[in-house]
Amino acid sequence: YSRGCPFRCRFCSQWKFWRKYRSRTPKQFVDEIELLVQEYKVGFFILADEEPTINKSRFVALCRELIDRNLDVHWGINTRVTDILRDEKELPLYRKAGLVHVSLGTEAAAQLNLNLFRKETTIADNKRAVQLLRQNGILAEVQFIMGLPTETPETIEETYRMARDWQADMTNWNMYTPWPFSELFQDLADKVEIRDYSHYNFVTPIIKPDQMTREEVLKGVLRNYARFYSWKFLEYWFEKDPFKRRYLLGCLWAFVKTTLNKRFYNLKRVKQKGLQMEIEFGFDESRILSQEQMAALKQQRSADVDFVGTISACGGPNDLPDIDTYFSGQFSLPIPKHYDTIQVALVEDDQETRINLRANLRAQNGIEVASEATNGETGLVLLESIDVDVAVVDSTLPDMDLAKFIRSARKLQANSYVIPSKILVLVSPDSESVSSAIAAGADGISLKDIPIEQLANAVRIIHQKGKYQDPALGEAISEEVAI
Repeated sequence: YSRGCPFRCRFCSQWKFWRKYRSRTPKQFVDEIELLVQEYKVGFFILADEEPTINKSRFVALCRELIDRNLDVHWGINTRVTDILRDEKELPLYRKAGLVHVSLGTEAAAQLNLNLFRKETTIADNKRAVQLLRQNGILAEVQFIMGLPTETPETIEETYRMARDWQADMTNWNMYTPWPFSELFQDLADKVEIRDYSHYNFVTPIIKPDQMTREEVLKGVLRNYARFYSWKFLEYWFEKDPFKRRYLLGCLWAFVKTTLNKRFYNLKRVKQKGLQMEIEFGFDESRILSQEQMAALKQQRSADVDFVGTISACGGPNDLPDIDTYFSGQFSLPIPKHYDTIQVALVEDDQETRINLRANLRAQNGIEVASEATNGETGLVLLESIDVDVAVVDSTLPDMDLAKFIRSARKLQANSYVIPSKILVLVSPDSESVSSAIAAGADGISLKDIPIEQLANAVRIIHQKGKYQDPALGEAISEEVAI
């Protein structure tokens, strides 16, 4: 349905691989699904998009197209908890369209780790999303990321308790894998001594936690799987929905078969010796770096964020609350629509400029860079899909003129569920650049090469008052108005 992802998450390399986010029309996509159903008797498919529900109106249109065709086909997706909470009223429509399986990116174990990744959810939100899916007859699968530097036996146990408490239909425990082409990989250079990329497979602990061995992490995860699906072996038989019961039992049988033949979680590396379990990871010794090599790599590139608390992901805000009373039963937290922190999107094709803007703006009080785009088309996807208070846009986009970008952004946001964004254009001091920004109808205009404190102040002013004009451009703007 779509290719790539409009977000620029530090832990992911998808956006670097595809570069440009593209999406097809619902009709084009369903035409192909209809062919698969009628000619090849396909009864189930997985929509493997990075963010299939990012654009609500487009996803709803896809569901309506499937309903209108009456194809009697079932399907599954991976998506964000926030999108399920956002689409609560549309979930019956999604189920009618054949959506039966949703895998949720709940991901981090404790609230500490959620904040670390700047996920746009709280633990309470995760439980609520699972409940909503189950109430609408949709299988809810949750994902946990394991093996972060902060992992402990207690956090591993906590994920099991959460999966049971949320009543998730299925659960996956994935090992944290720092993708080599992601920016976060560079930031964690002194923690990633395993450079044997053949083991970068989500089931091998790549980073050694500060308080555990890799073997202890893997054993803890396998214990979680054994306990969780032992309970599910009984619970699946009592599922009231006949289709869901058959589906779950089918998944369980696949789990049992891959466990017996040791394909599941690469169990061939786990050896039972008497009462002891030993693990042989089989890393290529020549691809394990020494401490000296890792320190040298770290010096080659400085991180623009520190690892312990300023990593931004998927448009998440940086003011998430802590959930210290999670297991006291207080689950119903409000979902904030507007944040005290100003959410900024950057649209800038030059990588060095974009990285500097991101790092420096995040260092300013009350400002968070929610996401980034390298061209106008991807920038429009962002502004149509996530709440952005201020879009900071370069006046010279590589794929469209500024006026078209601004007109398109305002039209898309008017027909979407997101809040309208103020558009602050960064211009060169020449009159042509200024005139194009004025003609395009920008909400604010600022010089590109100004101190970051001044740019941050421009962002705050345009957010509060709706307009901004760089004082240094006063003469140039007066000339354009006079003309």
